[in-house]
Amino acid sequence: MVERVIAAVLWLYWRANRGFLERFAVALIGRNPGNVLLDPDGRAVVRELDRLLKMMTRAVFVQAALSVLVMPLWVPRKLPYSPLARLLLGLLLPVWSQVLRIVFCFRSAAGRARVVDTLFVRLGEQAAAEEDQLIKSIIVIGAVKTLLSGAYLDLDRTWNGLDYQRFQQRSWTPPSGPDLADPQRTPASTLLLQHRRTLAEVARKPAGSTTYLVIGSGAGGATAAYFIQQADPSARIVILETGPLVPNDALPDKLMESAASLYMNGGFTLSADEKTTFVQGRVVGGGTLLNNSVAWKPEGVWWDDVVVKRWERFGVTLDWARLDASYDAMLDLLNVRPVNPVVMPPMAQTLKDGFAAIGQTATTVKCNILDCIGCGRCNAGCRFGAKQSMNETTLPRLVAAGALLVPDAHVTGLMLDGEPGAQRCRGAYARDAAGTGFLVEADRIVLAAGAFASTKILRRSGFSGALPGVRTVGKRFSGNMGTPVFGEFATRQYGARGIQVGYAIEMPRQRMVIETAFGPPSSLGMEAPQWGPDFMGLLDRYNDVAVAVPVIGANAYGSINADLSSSGYTISYALDDDDWYRLTLGMKAAGQAMFAAGARRVCSTRFDATWANSPAELDAYFGAVGPLQYLKITTAHLQGGNVLHPDPAQGVVDLDMRVHGIDKLWIADASIIPSPITVNLQMTVMALAHYAAKSIVA
Repeated sequence: MVERVIAAVLWLYWRANRGFLERFAVALIGRNPGNVLLDPDGRAVVRELDRLLKMMTRAVFVQAALSVLVMPLWVPRKLPYSPLARLLLGLLLPVWSQVLRIVFCFRSAAGRARVVDTLFVRLGEQAAAEEDQLIKSIIVIGAVKTLLSGAYLDLDRTWNGLDYQRFQQRSWTPPSGPDLADPQRTPASTLLLQHRRTLAEVARKPAGSTTYLVIGSGAGGATAAYFIQQADPSARIVILETGPLVPNDALPDKLMESAASLYMNGGFTLSADEKTTFVQGRVVGGGTLLNNSVAWKPEGVWWDDVVVKRWERFGVTLDWARLDASYDAMLDLLNVRPVNPVVMPPMAQTLKDGFAAIGQTATTVKCNILDCIGCGRCNAGCRFGAKQSMNETTLPRLVAAGALLVPDAHVTGLMLDGEPGAQRCRGAYARDAAGTGFLVEADRIVLAAGAFASTKILRRSGFSGALPGVRTVGKRFSGNMGTPVFGEFATRQYGARGIQVGYAIEMPRQRMVIETAFGPPSSLGMEAPQWGPDFMGLLDRYNDVAVAVPVIGANAYGSINADLSSSGYTISYALDDDDWYRLTLGMKAAGQAMFAAGARRVCSTRFDATWANSPAELDAYFGAVGPLQYLKITTAHLQGGNVLHPDPAQGVVDLDMRVHGIDKLWIADASIIPSPITVNLQMTVMALAHYAAKSIVA
């Protein structure tokens, strides 16, 4: 009730600030009188943002509105030295800024642009001092910039101004058929819609057969369910998914709309210090519906050193030959093949040549795609049915054979009987979209809701570990962490006219890969640090930009902890010094490759938005990379939290993925991974789920 009242008050505040946000958006994005299609219309931007926020959860809206509430419009040239003075300044700035917004609205367009420029420049100069502020203005204004620029870049008018093309005509047709402008519904999507169930239909467990309850329909859940069904054809299998079921032809075209409706927390799940963004799907198919389709089986050094040796060093020794075979079981099922160079954008070849010039070999990535046309919007979901996600592969086969798929089923906890340390799981408590609660009964339960959500479900069920006083749930959390590097060229790169990821530069000794990666327009708005005329100048050269993303398997571990936020849990996480060092190596290598390929200048996501203008400047530019530069660090590869370990004092699940201390409960998602694997995650999660299925059925 209190949360609803707060949200209602903040919505009134949001509405009252529309005029300010409309003017602020124009100053933030920058004017472009030479290209009327790119020249921002503040009203259209805020109207689009309103529409997106209405799709998101109440908690995400509250976070966005609070960011606008506390966002300053002025900061002093230097922050005071006294901690007390800083505290008072942090409290007074948001109040003073409410007055300044009125003045801002009556300024000329040039005057508003000067206010925004002064604000960003001063914040960039004070980045190190911001670390001790109660309210970190850099993070707050960065969040507002992401929302406004992302909404602006999702507008059709902006797409036309960028000469952005929704698809590339090929000599073949994708699974959705020849009409690329209006894709047809695939047979798989049709089948899933026809067989969708409700909680009321599946809650009671009938006698006479074994009921398996799988919580989560992504890489882990759908794979576990599929191979359970293969091993036990007479079983009753129920799959619960907290997100909606969206057929391919109803998937959003726009990335921000997809984030708002299909991602956990609207795509903006932040660490406790708000410096790392965690991205996880919240839709039938999970991350497999929204990822880049990269299907990486660790081999060679990736397998021997990054998986086997590192996991064994932690105390995890699996049947490695059996796990290797589990990877292979997925390859043909998902149609994993090297990406056809025809569907790569020109940018990918440019970067491949640049890396070759500095002695690094780019390898063609393998993806689970079928007749992909390279529209470049993988992260919004594939409207053409080419991505061989769980929605196009395992889930339709499951329901065709009798499995019961329930979308919009929010699991709130597990039904546990018995004393701590010797409990048994008998089902799960869940709510439907109308808020009606049910107990879904089952004989065996597989938790596969993802690293963050699975941890929350266990904690909400009153389980924090098998041993008294030893919390293992939510511990040893980490991921593959990345941040983009942008290169501006004198020639057209057309990064958006092809598949998002084409090549990868492998650096297994550093546990790092560098991917050639581009996305639809709003991705640039969410990642590029520029503002005002510089941001608009970058958009003017949108088709001249190339992007490479260094990704590391992080050394640092964090934890998922209970707090007072609306979700009840937050991720405490920060990269360590070695992580920053390896990211620096990757960013510098990307910069060197870009200059070798002819780039005019290179930049990272650092808040001050400065550029390196020559190869000679790279050492200085990347010389002090760390948390005080406020780079945008993101992971869609969340790992750990409920890790594998034979000792219940050190892990949540045993080597058969059975939860220590709870009978009839297994975990089959990325939360069981004890050490980040660096490479794209989905194949490893599927392999672990396949591996677990044998013990689940036994």
